[in-house]
Order: sequence, then structure tokens, then C-alpha cells
Amino acid sequence: MSEAFLLILWLIPLLPACAGLLVPTLPARHGALGSTAAAFGALALALAATAWRWPWMEVTTVTGPGLLVLRWDLPAAVMVLLVTFIGMVVMRFSRRYLDGDPGQGRFYGWLNLTLASVLLVMMSGHLLLLWAAWVATSLCLHQLLLFYPGRPAARFAARKKFVISRIGDVALLAAAGLLYRDYGTLELTALYAQVAASDSQGLALVTGLLALCAMCKSAQLPFHTWLPDTMDTPTPVSAFMHAGIINAGGFLLIRVMPLLVQVPVVMNGLALIGALTAGLGAVVMLTQPSIKRALAYSTVAQMGFMILQCGLGAPGLALIHIVAHSIYKAHAFLNAGSTVGAAPRAAIPLRQSAIVYGSAGSALLVAGGMTALHVTQGNVAAPFALITGFAAAYGLIRFGSLTAGWRGWGQGLLVALGVVGLSLLLHAGAERLIPATNYVPSGLVLIAITTLFAGLFLFQLMLWRAGENPLARRVYVHALNGFYLGTLANRALGRLWPSNPPTVQS
Repeated sequence: MSEAFLLILWLIPLLPACAGLLVPTLPARHGALGSTAAAFGALALALAATAWRWPWMEVTTVTGPGLLVLRWDLPAAVMVLLVTFIGMVVMRFSRRYLDGDPGQGRFYGWLNLTLASVLLVMMSGHLLLLWAAWVATSLCLHQLLLFYPGRPAARFAARKKFVISRIGDVALLAAAGLLYRDYGTLELTALYAQVAASDSQGLALVTGLLALCAMCKSAQLPFHTWLPDTMDTPTPVSAFMHAGIINAGGFLLIRVMPLLVQVPVVMNGLALIGALTAGLGAVVMLTQPSIKRALAYSTVAQMGFMILQCGLGAPGLALIHIVAHSIYKAHAFLNAGSTVGAAPRAAIPLRQSAIVYGSAGSALLVAGGMTALHVTQGNVAAPFALITGFAAAYGLIRFGSLTAGWRGWGQGLLVALGVVGLSLLLHAGAERLIPATNYVPSGLVLIAITTLFAGLFLFQLMLWRAGENPLARRVYVHALNGFYLGTLANRALGRLWPSNPPTVQS
């Protein structure tokens, strides 16, 4: 392998790492420019590495001394390009956001080190190196969450995040130790080959620990309560955390998918936990008066959806979901300030006929699309059909309620057709990015998830008319408080790490 290619790979995380060490010693203006330049350089190098290997893009393992093993494949390339791009945008945004702040140099230093750690997580080809980068990411993010140490809410949220992250760190290290004991290697390519050639006995505990680690990182039930409380950190930190860090749990599951598919009970558990988290986040999000807290619960829901996709054995779809959510959420946080002064919009009343005809029409659209996909590809994922159907139904219902007559239904039909067509296109693209696994989800799990999402769909429609429904009003109050899970977590943290918690929403 070319030495130039090896140098390019190593320089991708080294550029922001060096910037993180040097920037705090520079004047504020030079530090901001240097940080942006380092992120841009890492992005350019990632593009060069991707272009270098693009014609075949098979797994490339770069072996160095000891644990210094990098792995460059399509998932790594996609995630590195995504994270470096978002990092560059956040660096550029922070230049004016923190202009004149006495801690600007310290902020850029820790943000660069966080970016370098995340990149190393994505590129690690050795499980112990991945663990070291995983821990470094959490510790650097902890410093960013404490950028304003005088704020009690910021200190308490950072402390909660610290405790949950240590649970994930211990789980990942324990999984690595068990794998080394059983297979004698932690280099991912060799490890996957040995697992494929042996039986799956003994992997249940390992995969359970890996799933626990991913749940802690990606804010899954019951470890999600720290995320909505981290609102006292600078907005650029929120943008980078929600767009480039919290999805690391999903990436870990994608990376270790060859191990996970050997243990169906863990896959089923991930699917159910992801579905429950998605449902909780989607409901609570609708009730939050704070923009940033609503975005935080939106992230909880989206991460649950990502974990659900991994649990159903669809890593390609999960990767596309990560990319789409990261770009959207970075924009949402960086643009959150401009929405405060926006004129409030009246809620669109939902007509009963729109709900009935919209649901029926979407079912026909999805049935036709799934039939076409089955004819061309030979198989169709039931969860994919379910998700696409709900999206199409929502489009038809909203447009059917917005505009009377055939015009509204025509607009809704165009939106629904676009949703179905784009979903089919992305589904095919995901299969090319990461080949589908041979894992077949449990029928009972699929029924449970279908029931959950159908209920969620109808419940969200009911929440829009909470003022007219006594049951919806009662549930609205509980959802506004996060169903009190945050309060329970705060009490548990207070017993574990005594302090005076600030008054925060659940």
C-alpha cells in the first residue's frame, strides 16, 4: 500500500489534534482561523482518501505499531466526511458566536480535540484503540459542557452525562476483554474472520455489553435524560454534539454488526429499545416550549430510530439516517436563534375524511412500491414498508386538511409519491453502501414495533387537538415533564453523587 495513502489517513485526525493543542496559545482571531483551517484540511484529506480508494473501496486496514490500526471502508469514509464537514461549519460559526468571549481559545482547543477523538473512533481498526478514542471523546465533550462552569444547570447536566458515559466506557472495555480472551485478537478484520469461522456461543454477553455502550452514547432509554439538560452549553457545542457525537453509538453497532447478528436476542432487544425511545422522544418533543429542548428530544427520537434500524439488521439504512439527521440537526441548532422571532403559525385542523382517505391512499401507494421492489430485488423489509407508509400517510393527511377539494389531495399525492420514490431510491442506495445482513427479525418483534408506531402515529394526531380532548390534555402534562424520567434520574444521581441539583425540567 502506498505510503502517501497511509500518511493521508493518519493526518485526518492529527490535524485537529495538533490544532487543539496549539490554538489555546494563539490570539483569539488566529485561533479561530487555525481551527477552521484544520477542520477544512481534515475534510480535504478525507476526500482525497475516499477518491484514492473509490473504484473498489474494499476494507483497507492500515497496521501500525501496537494498537495503531486504522480501518478505511465505506462506513468510515461516509462518517469521516460527515464529521469533518460539520466540524468545519461549527468552527466557522463559532468565530462570530464567541467573538470577544475570554474563553474562546479554550473553547476552540477542546472542540478541536473532540473532533480529533471522534474521527479516530470512526477510523479505528483495533477495538482497544476505538475504546481509547471513545473515552477521549467523552472527556473532551465534558470540558465543552462545562464551558460556563458558573451555571449550576450546566454542572449538573455534565455530571449526569459523565456518570452515564462511564457506564458505556466500562461496558465497551469489558466486551473488548472478553473478545480478546476468546479469540486472542482485537483487530477488527481478524476478529470478524474468527467469529465467522466459529460458533456464536459466548457472544451473548459481549454483544449485550456492546449494545449497552451504544445505548449510553446515543441517549437511549433509560439513559436519555442527560441530553435535554445540556442546554446551558454554547450553541455550537450543541450542534456538534447532536450532529457529530451522539450518533457514535449507532456507528459502533454498524461497525460490530458481524458480531451482533450472531445473537438474535440482542438484536431484538435493540429493536424494541430503539422503538420505545423513538416513541418517547417523538411524543415529548411536541410538548416542549423551549426550542433547544424540543430539538434535544427530537434527537432522542431520531437516535432511537437509528438503533431500531440496527436492531432490524439494516446497517445501510441506519448509516443514511445518521447522515440525514446530522446535517438537519446541525442546521437546526445553528439556526435556532432565528426562529425565536418568527411569527407563530396556527395549527392545521385535521379533518376526519383526510385521516381516512390519506391512510388508505398511502397504503395503496406503499403496496404498489413494495410490489415493484419485490419484483426487482426479490425481498422487501417489512419495517421499511411500515415507515414509508406512515410518512406517506402523514403527507396526504396534512395536505388534505390544509386545502379543500382536489387541489389539496393532488398536492398530498405528489408529496406522498415523492416520499415513496425517494425512500425506494435510498433503500437501494443503502444496500450498495453496506450489504444487507442475513439476519431476519422476529415476527413478534415486528408486530410489536408495528403496533407501537401505529399507536404513536394516531397519538401524535390527537396531541394536535389536545385542547378538545380531556385524555390528550392529561397526557400532554405528563409528556411536558418527560413522563418524569428525568426527575427519577436526577434523584438517582443525587444519591450516587450528592450535590444540589438545579431546577430543571424532566
